[in-house]
Amino acid sequence: MKLNVVIAFAATFLMVGIVEAQVGTTVTKTGPNGKTLTLKMDGKYSTCIRDSQRLGYSPESAKRYCDARPNLTR
Repeated sequence: MKLNVVIAFAATFLMVGIVEAQVGTTVTKTGPNGKTLTLKMDGKYSTCIRDSQRLGYSPESAKRYCDARPNLTR
């Protein structure tokens, strides 16, 4: 079950790395529970954590995802 969540999480944010390179870009994403949000990609770690949790991911999976993104500023 946890592996499925991680895979879904990774698939949802597959293209975020490309978009994050453009500061101020907004993107619409859908979380695991079907919730859709328009997010501003500013390249900040704190924003990554907040938006991931707002989409419906657990704090642990949001942290794992954001920790794996080396281009985020802290």
